[in-house]
Amino acid sequence: MDETVEHRRPSPTAKWGRAKPRGRTAPRRGARARPGHQDDAEPGDNVEYLEITDERDRPLMVMPIAQARRQSLRHRVVLVMLHDAEGRVYLQKRAANKHLYPGRWDLSATGHVRAGESREDAALRELREELGIAAGRLIRRAEIPATEATGFAHITLFAAGPVGETPHPNPGEVADGMFVDADELDALLEHFRDMLTPALVWAAERGDVFRDVPAPTHALEPELPELS
Repeated sequence: MDETVEHRRPSPTAKWGRAKPRGRTAPRRGARARPGHQDDAEPGDNVEYLEITDERDRPLMVMPIAQARRQSLRHRVVLVMLHDAEGRVYLQKRAANKHLYPGRWDLSATGHVRAGESREDAALRELREELGIAAGRLIRRAEIPATEATGFAHITLFAAGPVGETPHPNPGEVADGMFVDADELDALLEHFRDMLTPALVWAAERGDVFRDVPAPTHALEPELPELS
């Protein structure tokens, strides 16, 4: 069952899953999509800490992101799908300096849940940091336990919006972005699958991207006068 979360005062203020790309960017065509990806902190960045959990998502300890990844330890990750008033979903193009899937189209925002942070606060923070969007309403769409297939990440998928404001991508995180409707996303899956991240493919093939999204409201056409 979906869980709606209202956040009126979000906390103040990378990416995840384990993948086996072909070469540096593209997974083997036809390979089963994995729902996440994450990047280690770049040298010189402030160290971010994660809560390490057991298989039942109970916290065990805290350690830096890079150290947790090297040891394949269970941790938490959020994915966010941002919708606009027309029912479209925002796709971000990952920056070229990303370690995993550089230049590929991805879900609206994704990231680790930091130590001491709730999943909802992590999702709202990622929207602010990556897109400059202050979303106040989140809906949980899916929960997936940590396994080797998820890169040992406990995954939570959120829907956010609808929003009327235009996202302003952070150039350090996002190269570009666009809103797409269901038909456009289907075309991307069919013709440009290798340009999409496994997380986006996974969410689309589950049917979560546009699930329960209200149909767009179009302006009524003017009534024509009756002919006598």
